[in-house]
Amino acid sequence: SRFSLCGMAVYTAGNMIGTGTHQTLIALAQQGCGNLLWLNFLLAGLLVTLSAYPLLHLYSEFPANTCLQDASMRGLGGFWGSLVSFINGQLVTIELIFAVTMQASFFGSCAAALLSGDVLLSKGLSLGMLGIIYATYRKSGALFTANIAWVLGFVELCTVGLLVLSSPMGFFAGSPLRPPSVLVDFSQTEIGKFPSGIHVAIFAYGGFPGMIHAGDLVENPRRNVPMGILCACMMTTCCYVFLSASVLLIAEPADIATFQNGFDSLKSILPGPMLAVISCTVLSSVANNIMENSLVIIENMRHMTAAAQDGRTLSLPDFLFCGADTLTFGAIGILTAFKEYIGLGVLGDAIDFALIIQFLIFAVLSMANFHSASQKTAGILGPGISAAANLLLGSWHFCHSSAKPMLVLAGLVFLPLLLRIFAEHEGGRFLNKKDK
Repeated sequence: SRFSLCGMAVYTAGNMIGTGTHQTLIALAQQGCGNLLWLNFLLAGLLVTLSAYPLLHLYSEFPANTCLQDASMRGLGGFWGSLVSFINGQLVTIELIFAVTMQASFFGSCAAALLSGDVLLSKGLSLGMLGIIYATYRKSGALFTANIAWVLGFVELCTVGLLVLSSPMGFFAGSPLRPPSVLVDFSQTEIGKFPSGIHVAIFAYGGFPGMIHAGDLVENPRRNVPMGILCACMMTTCCYVFLSASVLLIAEPADIATFQNGFDSLKSILPGPMLAVISCTVLSSVANNIMENSLVIIENMRHMTAAAQDGRTLSLPDFLFCGADTLTFGAIGILTAFKEYIGLGVLGDAIDFALIIQFLIFAVLSMANFHSASQKTAGILGPGISAAANLLLGSWHFCHSSAKPMLVLAGLVFLPLLLRIFAEHEGGRFLNKKDK
């Protein structure tokens, strides 16, 4: 069935929380954020919630899966609208293909570790899981796949709740807890690295921009899509902050940095067999993220190939021999199989930057689509603050990142345009020769 407002919020929150619960928590501890890593989650969550706010205005104006494309064309017009629409669509595809590839690899690694398998088994499990999801989508469609993802996301939220309650559970189990005052102790925090921790934390919230394409899965999408996204951002922020604070009352930051997943904080509280079962839910979290993100990629690519029919001059070339679904899962499968040889990890820094660019696009499009002076006066404050905050953070991130991932990101965004120009040029030459 289609999602209500509450269902949309849970669906989006399940995508946002996902494996980021474990990977980001550990990464922030390794980054040197110390006892203040909860503050990284809070600041990143506030920025993300502020960045989602313009979607309330945009989706009320353009209530369709093509919301951002339509807003670009009306607000910016002509070439600039088409360019911004294309860049945003490419960023969505690049971010989510990167995320799904990493998630599929993480799934294979975790499953292989449970079976005491090797790298080959890990790859096989990753590709097998992708194959099952692809077959499910082909046979039963997007809505059925999304409902399975919703169930997995709900299970995930319940198990993450155990981490939120880890310190109360430790207290009643008689485990020694750290004093609450450690949450404001910055002696173990490398202040120079603290701002970069915000970028690390932002990636944990990265699932919501693609949810703008979920209108076909939701009842009353004009209201429930943007409100569901905004509610999910607030819910996820609270979840991450309380989760990280609770875990910090149980374990030192140095110990968190050595965790395999967040559930390691429960080792002194829960019996081994129960902890093993709970740890297996990490696999369902990954499957949930892969399903939801793949649906977004497919829908986004369909819109981008149809761009020329909508009046946009910049679009992806048509896929001659396969649909967007086959191309999506095929590309993810190839990247997953050869991830170590391709060097996909080089994009990590640029993916966080790409999210900030998208947040900035939301704010700019919202401001560009106020139609009267009274609307601008009343509504420009939220998008304006969002644009300023993301511009400031994005500038800092750009100046403190290496050039290589940024160049790779720019190449991936604009390469399809170059290929299209080349194809059209060669096609024109072929026709001219044929006429002669």
